[in-house]
Amino acid sequence: MLNAAELCPTAQRIAREFCGNEEAVRALGAMIEGKRLPHAFIIEGADGLGKSTFARIIARGAMCACREPLSGECEHCRKNCGNIHPDLMVVLGSGKINAISIESVRAMRKDAMIAPNEAEKRVFILEDCDNMLPAAQNAFLKIFEEAPPHVVFIMTCRSAMNLLTTIRSRGRIITLNPVDVHAGAAFIANVLHMGDMQSVSVALTTSGGNIGEALRLLGSESASQAAEKAAGTADGIMEAMCSDGELDLAVKCAAIGKDRALGGAVCSILCERLRCALMAAVGAQDTLESPDQNILRLGAMLSPEVIMQQIDEINQLSELLRINISMPLFNTRLAIILQRRK
Repeated sequence: MLNAAELCPTAQRIAREFCGNEEAVRALGAMIEGKRLPHAFIIEGADGLGKSTFARIIARGAMCACREPLSGECEHCRKNCGNIHPDLMVVLGSGKINAISIESVRAMRKDAMIAPNEAEKRVFILEDCDNMLPAAQNAFLKIFEEAPPHVVFIMTCRSAMNLLTTIRSRGRIITLNPVDVHAGAAFIANVLHMGDMQSVSVALTTSGGNIGEALRLLGSESASQAAEKAAGTADGIMEAMCSDGELDLAVKCAAIGKDRALGGAVCSILCERLRCALMAAVGAQDTLESPDQNILRLGAMLSPEVIMQQIDEINQLSELLRINISMPLFNTRLAIILQRRK
């Protein structure tokens, strides 16, 4: 993961409103800052990863007249943020397969020949192009490959492979990926003002780092239930660690069963509590807000070196969930890590 200091100022501003995908953010920031935006983009990624959001950031960058790009001070940025800019056109699919029709493409080709109303560029965002039929793609290709200098086209799709080769070869492809759970939880808390970090972490783990899907889960009752189950499981494991009973600890870890989302959420909670225990172990318990007795007991039982090693190994084990480690092996390995005393 890139450090924010490694990003140009424009990319840093993008990163404040778009989580993760540092390479894409860095590249876009550099293009906007250097006024080197290509005339055509193809943004691919699973639903929920922010394709539409990223497309609108590109659109703002193409029209921005701020002294510092994307600082929000110009009229174009303000109108784009309010979705009222006359030079931004969004083309959506229709019909049974929700496809952009050839009629829509022909109308867009005519609109593209008209000079912008206010900004230097007119931007056309074509949403969900996966179902766009070859005839419509071929009709679009005529202007996509030789766009007027005042036009920027942005296509979004789940996979660029669903587009014709001639389309793919003429657009700058940007691939969006799931976000790191910790970074995503912090982003949601800071930007979307959701304070229940535990529920957010559970939802992000369940969704595989897909922020859109996580937000959908957070709006349902299942998210709070999952967070409560993860907290209860972690409580049981912490109690077993304090009792120094290896069998009890193994049983409590085995309670995770085959639930990968629960395993990831429990790892996240355990790491956070072990960090608090680490503070207690180095004599800084006064800096903790209302630590429970198990945290203080572990801080007294374990050396700082052991706690740090446990945190590192739990993080590594959590990563193995993403590459399909068997759950019995995961549960066993977790118990072995937490049994360590030296």
